[in-house]
Amino acid sequence: MNSLPEPILRIPDNIRDDVLGYRSRVEAFVRGDTTPEAFKACRVGMGIYEHRTAGRFMVRVRLGAGMALTHQLMRIAELSETYGNGRLHVTTRQDIQIHDVSLEHTPDIQEQLLAVDLTSRGGGGNTVRNVTACPRSGSCPLERFDVAPYAVQTAESLLQHNHAFNLPRKYKIAFSGCGEDCALASVADLGFFAQFRDGETGFSVFAGGGLGLHPRAGIQIETFISPDEVAEVAEAVRRVFDKHGDRTNKHKARLRYVAARLGPAPFKELYRQELKTLRAEGQTGNIPEIRDLETRFRNKPASDEAGNCSVPEKFAPLLLTEKEPGLATIQLPLPLGDIEVDALKTVAQTAELYGQGIVRATQLQELLITGVPWGHVLEAIASLDSVGLVNGHLTRGPRIVTCTGASTCKLGLCLSRGLAEALTRRFQEAGFTARQDTPVIRISGCPNSCGGHHAADLGLEGRAERRNGRLMPTYVVLAGGHLSEEGARLAAPLGAAPAKDIPELIVEMLASEDMATERMRERMAGYDRDDASLPDDYYCDFGSVEPFSLAGRGPGECGAGVFDVVRVDINEAERFLRTAAKAKSPAVKTDALYQALLAAARSLMLVFGRESRKDREIFSAFESDLIEPGWVRAETRELIRAAYDWKLEESPALGARKEDVAALLARIKELFASLDADLKFRIAPVSRPAPPSEEAQPAETVTRVDLRGVPCPMNFVKTKVALEQLPVGALLEVLLDDGDPVRNVPASLREQGQEVLAVEAVETWHMVRVRRTR
Repeated sequence: MNSLPEPILRIPDNIRDDVLGYRSRVEAFVRGDTTPEAFKACRVGMGIYEHRTAGRFMVRVRLGAGMALTHQLMRIAELSETYGNGRLHVTTRQDIQIHDVSLEHTPDIQEQLLAVDLTSRGGGGNTVRNVTACPRSGSCPLERFDVAPYAVQTAESLLQHNHAFNLPRKYKIAFSGCGEDCALASVADLGFFAQFRDGETGFSVFAGGGLGLHPRAGIQIETFISPDEVAEVAEAVRRVFDKHGDRTNKHKARLRYVAARLGPAPFKELYRQELKTLRAEGQTGNIPEIRDLETRFRNKPASDEAGNCSVPEKFAPLLLTEKEPGLATIQLPLPLGDIEVDALKTVAQTAELYGQGIVRATQLQELLITGVPWGHVLEAIASLDSVGLVNGHLTRGPRIVTCTGASTCKLGLCLSRGLAEALTRRFQEAGFTARQDTPVIRISGCPNSCGGHHAADLGLEGRAERRNGRLMPTYVVLAGGHLSEEGARLAAPLGAAPAKDIPELIVEMLASEDMATERMRERMAGYDRDDASLPDDYYCDFGSVEPFSLAGRGPGECGAGVFDVVRVDINEAERFLRTAAKAKSPAVKTDALYQALLAAARSLMLVFGRESRKDREIFSAFESDLIEPGWVRAETRELIRAAYDWKLEESPALGARKEDVAALLARIKELFASLDADLKFRIAPVSRPAPPSEEAQPAETVTRVDLRGVPCPMNFVKTKVALEQLPVGALLEVLLDDGDPVRNVPASLREQGQEVLAVEAVETWHMVRVRRTR
């Protein structure tokens, strides 16, 4: 009997203990011995996320440096077949996800993964995430040396300590084998670039980069370190993050905010201090050895398999030459990053039979089979084509990378996968074919950049905009992203267009073969049409016949819903300000300024539990909630009066107030950026009003608020506002509808530290009793 090969990533004992203890955590939660919030923290740290469909979960499996042995892939496929929906998803961080799993089966999956030296521990939450590397490490002709062993060593070194799972936010590390930066090291929390200096191998190091909201390139903290210093550098940066990351506001908790807040020089000095202390004290735990992964898994010499090297030209987009003569890599693009279990099994079998017994996941959501002798390429392709993995991809057109979007992700705004499918159909209609030199299109369903749109040749960022009083799915188009060790250039936004216009717009851009930023920006102007002329289907997203909305966030995500709605109105205010700046007609300019002012005033209403579509009510609420408490300047009343005058009397006074509207919007954006998870402003008012006199209320007086018929997340915000009007210790009863309201609101209250005493079913609604504790 053949023994299984040694794993690529060795699972530390502490992770094995966590996995084996997870079943008892699930059982305690099912019995009601654990609160939903405490259990959520546990399962997310285990790499288990709930879908938008209540009760269904995703398990994210770590692949060391993106590499999996064939028997490990077979196990992942079997688990998806047994417990999931039979479809796997390859992520942009070289993980594989099992979807549509019930909670009671997650312990079985965890334990069966562990049996083949795999785990999802740390696949989510505030943890050291999968340490990634160039997907062609060890085989790429351009690499300086193989960086995959160092990515594996770094993961093993960090993960052996429990502090790797209790960071301010996620900690992402990447290794690139040359200056082309296939691993996205220049925009990682910590990025390493392979280097040669005076005949010695080593790394240059960057830190504090990241995509998503407020993306930024990393700061170079080392020009050259030796390979034996990699683990301690990773630990020193982790310590900087652990000590200085903002744990009170998850929206500003990533390492890049520490770097931005301090500036490059102080940030590097903190790192140097931690590194000096670490070297003086010595690292704790074991420093894993560096293992030559590429050579160890080379299972057949190429010279013995010369054969016929003639391969039809049509397969060229799927084939890459390796640095060892006689060997090829087969590149398998996956539509939407998805692959069926039978196809994944065939990939594993093909890699075992014709390759080196390893399959690699890439940052472009592909799979690679490496080490295939050219004489066996056609046999391997025939095997893969038997399950539809070859010919269908040759006619799909340019490569598309996309996040899962709002179809499953609770933070998603737009159906990014639906857009990817629409783009593919349009590419096929236009006669585009797969080529290695076409731009990669990266799509994210929200600003969080899980699809990597800020690093794209062409990027698309999902947004919600309000048009004619209705929400519409739109995408910001970005272009010109380029990553390298010389410095990352983030993609620049060109403008926004309705989702339904994006396929035709992208086809026009690609067909012209003129990818200059200014030319693409000019093309976008053709899609800036009169909103009133757009048909009703523009207010539905791709793949949906329902009107576009931000509904669908699950338990504990109410706060995120509030942030998204606020952002919609801020984006609208910015759009109208741009219209005013470009307007030639005084009437058009004044109307745009009025709309910008109205959107700015409306943007923060939800934070105070208010909602209204009437202009006068919006301005009135703005005065009471933001002007009177001093959050914005008292002079803003004059601006609102000018808006009233223009609306009622057609007075031209508002047309001269563009700078005032812009200044107000800037203040609104400052307030929005300062919101913490409790929806409190974390910056000082511009003026402080006299404190209101406190009125005593008996501790056990019960106040009731009826929120039946109020949707999420507004019901949560109204509950929060009602609580804040009561003294600490007071009781509040909230009447909520069945379904999402009763699932979401109590969970979000608990997350904010309030004491939920009871949730009682009454006919078709529920009564929630909560005590204010803070």
